[in-house]
Amino acid sequence: MQRRWTRAQMKTRIRIDKSSILKMTAMMANGQVTKVDSIKVQSENDLFGYDSYTYLKWDDFEAVLTMDELTGAIIVSYMMVLFNKIKYGPPENDHGTCFVNPTVISPSMRKGKSKNIDDASRGVVDHLSTRKGNDIILLPYNLGRHWVLGVLDMKLDTCYHLDSLTSGNFNMQLKKIVDSAMVVYATQSGSNKRVKLNRVNVTCPVQTRSSECGYYMLRFMKEIVEEGIEVLVGGSKVEYTDDDIDVICQE
Repeated sequence: MQRRWTRAQMKTRIRIDKSSILKMTAMMANGQVTKVDSIKVQSENDLFGYDSYTYLKWDDFEAVLTMDELTGAIIVSYMMVLFNKIKYGPPENDHGTCFVNPTVISPSMRKGKSKNIDDASRGVVDHLSTRKGNDIILLPYNLGRHWVLGVLDMKLDTCYHLDSLTSGNFNMQLKKIVDSAMVVYATQSGSNKRVKLNRVNVTCPVQTRSSECGYYMLRFMKEIVEEGIEVLVGGSKVEYTDDDIDVICQE
């Protein structure tokens, strides 16, 4: 039985139909993904510091094509795109950015159950230990049907927080994960210095539709990868345009 779309999703689909790239993507997904249960997508081994892959299902493609809530699989897939831009792009465009897998630190989106702080922070520590001089760590985090972005600047001992719904307080669960990770990492590095992170709530574009948080978060990551950490302290748009978001879908 075909799913009935909302008026907002129909409006988005009409917009996508006007884009030749997105329309082609929809046709390919409809022709290929529906023939199998899922498609396995292998990542570069050095994306997360270990061998990893994700599975994309038809529901994942449909979410993109209707601007519905983005799954962890789509988030990870787009991180692969950004990583390839860094790895195979001009060296001068590499701003020292690396990524933490959101599934390692986020609550289970199916069960809505938070991960143990020690387990989640261990995933961050493991990545800090293998970051090879990359000082900007992107931490996409799902609160449970809402995506936010943590950005750790190891040079300045600063953690930025980007939330497309509010520029209020940090999410306490993510804060505890990062704080715990920094303590363990300092101990493993042989440092007796207790690092006290500066915390910055970034004033960022605010989503205008209820299901746009994932797209906004991906746009945040794209701008940091392409422009560097400085983009967080400069001027910011009030909101993203349809074209700004369509670029994410096309990539």
